[in-house]
Amino acid sequence: MEIKKLLTELCGLMSVVGFEYHDEEKLTALVAPYFDEHEYDTVGNHIFIKRCGKENAKRLFIDVHYDEVGLMVKGITDGGHLRVCMLGGLDARILPASEVIVYGKETLHGIVLMKPTVLMDGKEKEKLTAVPELLVDVGLTKAEAEELTPIGTPIGFEPAYTELRGGYIAGKGMDDKCCAIPVMAAVAVLDMKELDCDIYFSMSAREEVGHRAVSSAVFRIRPDAAIVLDVGFGLAPEGKKPDDADMKGGPIVTLSALLDKDFTDMVIETAKKAEIPCQPIVDAATTGTHADEIVYAAGGTPTVLLGVPLWFMHTANETVALDDLKYTAKLLVAVIREKFGRKDG
Repeated sequence: MEIKKLLTELCGLMSVVGFEYHDEEKLTALVAPYFDEHEYDTVGNHIFIKRCGKENAKRLFIDVHYDEVGLMVKGITDGGHLRVCMLGGLDARILPASEVIVYGKETLHGIVLMKPTVLMDGKEKEKLTAVPELLVDVGLTKAEAEELTPIGTPIGFEPAYTELRGGYIAGKGMDDKCCAIPVMAAVAVLDMKELDCDIYFSMSAREEVGHRAVSSAVFRIRPDAAIVLDVGFGLAPEGKKPDDADMKGGPIVTLSALLDKDFTDMVIETAKKAEIPCQPIVDAATTGTHADEIVYAAGGTPTVLLGVPLWFMHTANETVALDDLKYTAKLLVAVIREKFGRKDG
């Protein structure tokens, strides 16, 4: 598996929240070869299934949310500029001058504009320009924009990727599509005949606006256990919060009152036995991920939460370390074998 190539191809797909269906054919072409079956549901979840061949096999649900943050057209000025609102929690500080793609009746390249600082008074310069005050220029007249980019049109960041020294890759959509790479890498090396579970890999929808779509997949599949993978905050330059993780320090393992303690303890112990680096953190009451929904869905599902450390979340240059993706894949393989390895030979 060429991790770098697959990472940029997958994260480069358009999956602005609410529009996860946009590149379904491309997504299927990338992910389906690693699985036996795939299906999509009406709320946008993309589910890929790997069978072990055992009758009445247990069901392991692995979740990675497929959607990403973006913008939506909410108006058009007399000059043909697009007024926008956020889809998900974008950081407004990084938007001015960003290169974006407007997915209208035609796919158009655009630039995010704000009032030039030379035209601002002193008070304006001290304030952050709110997203509703930003504009996107696609070079159209008002009439052309109304025809090609009507209200409701989604906008995403340009899928441009930079490889940094030290094995880091920066670009859009790493949250959370980068977490699909360890899952695919794990499935590629697992011998399903040695397991007593089928794997249901859900690339789930609409996480960035409320976490609820994944519940429909859980109710339909009714898994015996769930592993959720989402990005976590990597150690920021010049500072460290208690819940930050070291880049290249291995996957984050979350300890929380919401999550299954025995399963979580097993993950940490498995990492130790296999000499795979991992980083336990505490999110005592809520994790802010799909795990919060899955634990209560369909009568309750024993759930653990793994994370990949990430820099610059919700920007056009989210950054991950390839080492962390590899460590996470190794941990997934070890955990699945430990928990679901066949006991009947």
